[in-house]
Amino acid sequence: MTKQRAIPQISGVILAGGRGSRMGGQDKGLLELNGRPLVEYLLAALQPQVDTILINANRNQARYQHYHYPVISDELSDYQGPLAGFAAAMQVANTDYILTIPCDAPELAPDTVTRLWEALQEQQADIAVAHDGERLQPVHALIPVSLLPSLQAFLAQGDRKIDLWYAQHRVALADFSACRSMFRNINTPEEQTAIAQTFSSTTKTQIPHTELPILGICAWSGSGKTTLLTELIPQLKSAGLRLAIIKHGHHDLDIDKPGKDSYRFREAGADQVLLASSKRIALMQENTPPQEPTLAGVLRFINRDSADLVLVEGFKHSAIPKIEVYRPSLGKPLLYPNDPNVIALATDDMTLVVPPHLTKLDLNQPDSIANFILQWRSQLLKPSTTIRHQPSCADPREPNSLSLAEARRRIMASLPTLSPALKRPLRDALGQVLADAIISPSNVPNYANSAMDGYALRGATLPHTNTRAYRVIGTALAGQAFQGTCWHGECVRIMTGAPLPAGTDTVVIQEHTEVGDDGYIRLGTGQRAGQNVRQAGEDIKQGSTVLAAGHRINPADLAVLASLGIAEVSVVRPLRVAFFSTGDELRSIGEPLTEGQVYDSNRYALYGLLKQLNVDILDMGVVRDDPASLEAALQQASQTADVVLTSGGVSVGEADYIKTVLAKLGQINFWKIAIKPGRPLAFGTVGQALFFGLPGNPVAVMVTFLQLVEPALRKLACETEYEPLLIDAICQSRLKKQPGRTEFQRGIIKREAGKLRVEKAGHQGSGVLSSMSKGNCLIILPEEAATIEPGDVVQVQLFNW
Repeated sequence: MTKQRAIPQISGVILAGGRGSRMGGQDKGLLELNGRPLVEYLLAALQPQVDTILINANRNQARYQHYHYPVISDELSDYQGPLAGFAAAMQVANTDYILTIPCDAPELAPDTVTRLWEALQEQQADIAVAHDGERLQPVHALIPVSLLPSLQAFLAQGDRKIDLWYAQHRVALADFSACRSMFRNINTPEEQTAIAQTFSSTTKTQIPHTELPILGICAWSGSGKTTLLTELIPQLKSAGLRLAIIKHGHHDLDIDKPGKDSYRFREAGADQVLLASSKRIALMQENTPPQEPTLAGVLRFINRDSADLVLVEGFKHSAIPKIEVYRPSLGKPLLYPNDPNVIALATDDMTLVVPPHLTKLDLNQPDSIANFILQWRSQLLKPSTTIRHQPSCADPREPNSLSLAEARRRIMASLPTLSPALKRPLRDALGQVLADAIISPSNVPNYANSAMDGYALRGATLPHTNTRAYRVIGTALAGQAFQGTCWHGECVRIMTGAPLPAGTDTVVIQEHTEVGDDGYIRLGTGQRAGQNVRQAGEDIKQGSTVLAAGHRINPADLAVLASLGIAEVSVVRPLRVAFFSTGDELRSIGEPLTEGQVYDSNRYALYGLLKQLNVDILDMGVVRDDPASLEAALQQASQTADVVLTSGGVSVGEADYIKTVLAKLGQINFWKIAIKPGRPLAFGTVGQALFFGLPGNPVAVMVTFLQLVEPALRKLACETEYEPLLIDAICQSRLKKQPGRTEFQRGIIKREAGKLRVEKAGHQGSGVLSSMSKGNCLIILPEEAATIEPGDVVQVQLFNW
């Protein structure tokens, strides 16, 4: 027999990505069995056996997010079967193996992982698959993540059958003949009814560990986890709960003392020592060979008949719901941003801002934390009797939607580099972005000259007490320099822009002189040496940087460059942007409208916005709402453009095909953002082009363009100043807002009594396009903000200005 190795870290994967065709298209993971969705039975059964849990779902992701586990979707479009779910899980799993189970079989043996792992080791195989005594159960499998390249190559050939991929590897058959009922799955309503009638009686013996809630207390060392637990235990005991506590000890901690009988037994070689008395029972078991314990392994020792709740200190990487203990004074980073299993934050700083999906608890009030735990446990064990609503733009924040800041960060981090620069004549460079810095070839001005009309003279001869007379020896005009030298007691009549005559360094304006009839002028006191003179290089010095690379050239820049005699400049190649609208209801201007049809305004809005950025525009019109037409349009656009924009087709409607087609031709990095308007926005790639799938509502198109597309286009064009300019103004309207998302309301800003004031520009619906025409700014309401009252200071972003 092969020597057994310790069970490695394993990610449990619930495969809920199917169509549910024989169930009328229902999502089988969310089918209810005796008042609870199927996925809840599987989550409870998996928790004690694996280190982390993933839910593979291609729809209803927000409902699955409710369980606080990572939800992943297939990269392959159009429901390609379990192998697509395998591949999706293997790409994100941070463990050595994945354990796959179907969502429609609610029973799971408590030793599923052990059976599969032992079979894998004994048969020296690559993959372990369950066998019920009569046939293979291919979706119940233990698979190493290292086989991902093999699976991806198999799928790339268009193959989808599990047995064909398994045939490429050594497969171990794990004997599950003693628990065949765990393979009863629900494919029809009749099977759902039959299993529901027998499930309650069989579940107790088949999977006895599904109803015991497990809650972790996680934190950095020194945060006070143990102190909090000692304060919580009496509170929870007084509520009638029987508690089991698991603590992850340090590797060098021994739980038995030398000299004790139990210690002597263990030293003599006993693998297990059980101590029993009238007060308590204790079991000590040797880890042979020594190995780091897993939570799944430790939970097997809990007597579930004597516990109502398990509290875990440590095991912070395990996939169990957790309360994070956080003290900012320790200077440690928060855990919850990287752990989707954290459901609450207990902190001694109640000013800390947390996401809406987390509950903030006062670390100094353990009674309130205990109440939270009691409510959480009650809700967890409560049978499901309500319908969970699908997420929509009316929700404050969806668990799997990105913040605006994170969406911007991801977009900016994924921008490629454009091709080499182009030389352009100076006038043709207006509006283009400089590829190289402009270095001045000369001084500007290139000679010292007069800044005013007056008289040039030596500053050292200016009078300090009395008036003084100066003989006028000539005239200097712009373009006609005086050729002589000006000496003491002499001056030269000079015009603005004329070169200073030799011997002069000061100009006295003509209004400060008295002109005599004898060719003399008189000056009084109060003049200063060097005044009214523009020195050579005063504006621009030779060799200095005039304009930096990444600067977009404006009319003033043309004048500056012309003053240097620069005839052409190197600019970044203009971006090529292709765009089209989707929707069978859309008609182009000039076509007649029938009932249910509207004119396409989005393309005209996008054209105007793109035109201001000086990009090369390819307007591809309106594309029908069917996968074939969309695929052809996206392929054509991606072959000619740097960036592809679409409007419509990225929401959750049955005719919204953009995401599906894009998954085939490219990839989607994200498609939902916590903003209003504009929540459904897809960003990714199609071919070699960047892709932005904007919403269909007209206002949402313009808002998302201004917030995400325009900054990306500017940066992609190598422009250095690409972020929008925001200014403060006093709000004069009451603006309703829910925390959890960033909102953009159209406003009218104007200056009154020396201050900038802003009010909303009428009705704020995402389809009210006139609000963008009437308004001249966006009023930005941050994610954490609530309702804005008149007099509050808000930030605004100008447009139509």
